[in-house]
Amino acid sequence: MSEVSNNSSTPPRPADKKPLLGMSFLVVEDYPLNVMFAKRLLEGWGGQIDVANNGQQALELLDPVRHAMVLMDLQMPVMDGYESARRMRDRGETLPIIALTADNTGDIERQVHANGMNGILTKPLKADRLLELILAHQSSETK
Repeated sequence: MSEVSNNSSTPPRPADKKPLLGMSFLVVEDYPLNVMFAKRLLEGWGGQIDVANNGQQALELLDPVRHAMVLMDLQMPVMDGYESARRMRDRGETLPIIALTADNTGDIERQVHANGMNGILTKPLKADRLLELILAHQSSETK
């Protein structure tokens, strides 16, 4: 897994300093540094997070009443993000699932959507792009 670059990914300063207040996220990631970075960003914006270290654990921890969104790494041990997302959709989960990957080849986006995920972010994560994507999916869910 790729490491997250912290030096160029500082949280943006929106007018609302806590734009994710009241939102809870399931972060599915096996690389501790990426978990720490996502936690710092999401909690800094007012969000709450639960962490799963692999896709199987994500299936066990996902609570669609509590979680507003899943941020899903694609390459993990035990069960990868593709399989986990597919199983979530098979059991009727409709919340947004955003894929996180260091792979930016053209085929990845097709695979992500084919497995029921709503979007993709490449690593290293960029704070402004992460917040933008979350807010876009949040507003589309509330319509």
